Amino acid sequence: MEEGLAAAMEFSSPALEELLPDLSPEEQLRLHNGGDACRTRKQRRRHTSNKQQPIPHLRRSSERERDMFIIPQVHHALRHYNARHPGSEFGAVKPLMQCREGFRDQAWFHLNFWARSRSGGSNTKLKRFFAEVHYKPLFVPAASSTNSPSFVPSSLFPNPIPIVEVCTIIEEPLSQYRSSCAFCPGSYDILHPKGSRKFVCGNDKDRTEQRLLQCNAGTCLGMPFTGSPCG
Repeated sequence: MEEGLAAAMEFSSPALEELLPDLSPEEQLRLHNGGDACRTRKQRRRHTSNKQQPIPHLRRSSERERDMFIIPQVHHALRHYNARHPGSEFGAVKPLMQCREGFRDQAWFHLNFWARSRSGGSNTKLKRFFAEVHYKPLFVPAASSTNSPSFVPSSLFPNPIPIVEVCTIIEEPLSQYRSSCAFCPGSYDILHPKGSRKFVCGNDKDRTEQRLLQCNAGTCLGMPFTGSPCG
């Protein structure tokens, strides 16, 4: 956990102006239209749900804060991918968006991010990835009869184990992929791999059997670069 936190603190993604030349025309167009589509959806909801209770204000994260929130899952996913693709390794460039859900007593994440091939040089176009990551908790040692659980030293709490179910490149054309699943809202613009069993949590085939505990942690992240509300 300490290593993951240190890596998150050290990570710094380039500014949008630096990334634009390395994005495909389709990624540039999607980036431009994504914020507009998100704002349109929100305006439509405001006009059609006058009786809806006001949503409490949530402070939106800064760009660096949102990157730090997502980058640990990105690093886990790329380690998984690179171990299975020797000679075709990628390095993280920019976390895009993630959604978190409770499933099987674990925290599950779906995320998209941009990464660059380490063998292609600095002019190589960025690739969009999808990943599904969850954390398997380890049992906390039982407190002795003389100690209350509240006094159990934090050092006795083992770190959860990251498990990567899938990490795959989202190849263009991007329009062939869905931006939602059983728990990822379409407004998050997380592109999912095709096929009902390409990921575990929230897939179409098992969605009626899975009991998902919704977590709106992503709503306060905002969209990348603009910070526009995504919910």
